[in-house]
Amino acid sequence: MAQESRSPTPPDLICPEDGERLRLDEGAAHYRCARCDSRYPVEKGVVRFLRDTDSFYEGRYLNTIRFIPRRENPFYAWPLWQIASGYIWAARAHVPAGATVVEVGCASGVAYFAHRYRVIGVDLSFASLARIADLYDTCLQADSTRALPLPDQSVDGIFSSFVWEHIAPDLKPKALAEFARVLRPGGKLVFLYDVECESPLYRYMKRRDRDLYREVLIDREGHAGWQTPDENRSLFEEHGFRILEHRGKEKLLIAPAMYDKLREFGGWMRPFAELGCRFRSAPGYYAYNGLIRILDETLCRVLPKSWSRVMVSVCQKR
Repeated sequence: MAQESRSPTPPDLICPEDGERLRLDEGAAHYRCARCDSRYPVEKGVVRFLRDTDSFYEGRYLNTIRFIPRRENPFYAWPLWQIASGYIWAARAHVPAGATVVEVGCASGVAYFAHRYRVIGVDLSFASLARIADLYDTCLQADSTRALPLPDQSVDGIFSSFVWEHIAPDLKPKALAEFARVLRPGGKLVFLYDVECESPLYRYMKRRDRDLYREVLIDREGHAGWQTPDENRSLFEEHGFRILEHRGKEKLLIAPAMYDKLREFGGWMRPFAELGCRFRSAPGYYAYNGLIRILDETLCRVLPKSWSRVMVSVCQKR
């Protein structure tokens, strides 16, 4: 579905240094803070609040989730339930159409979010944001663990997919404080993220080679903030949020993308992983993901939460 042309900036931005409202110069080339005289350039539709690019994240994630249902009724919208462990479905269920939302760590975006919401995309990667400057209403190259350049109580929801586990534990309280600041009363967080997993498969990988486990699943992926489901729940509750949904996913079957990692452990895991890699392309990919989602919503509900590979958490600002 074609997207309408969008403005590259929201009605108001604030200086991340001092909170002063920013003014756009007449040529729309940069924003300026009247108090500290900081200037933030606008390039390719992206407002750049970071002077340097991040060596790990710049241009790393460039995929856009493009599916948009023809209509909003379940007959047409059901693929949203299957995509990304039901994360988009959860956002749709908890945040009404027309709301203003921030997608933190948006990479190259979700077309359905642009279709349903007024979206402010925030990411460390300029290249990722430049790809969706004509898709999202606003694109900001900024670091949410330091400051979001948005006014207090200015948005209805904050979404993120596979970002929370990249934020170090000591930085998460600051990020949550920023999220609470910009959310309106009753605003929602909708997060999909990896967690420290204690399923039989993951316990076996740790026993087989703990150093390789850390290299493949934590260090190489930038998972500085890998924590257990209970640790994450406590963080949300301790920093002003009420839990509406905290659901573990992939307790029995793992996503097709994970099989490349399993292959590195050798032994019986290599042929097992080779089999799993066959589900990385359509039509097997869709059938396999559908099976994961069905198991998540049926049998896996009674399995230990600690077996979850990923979580979908929905929280409301108190």
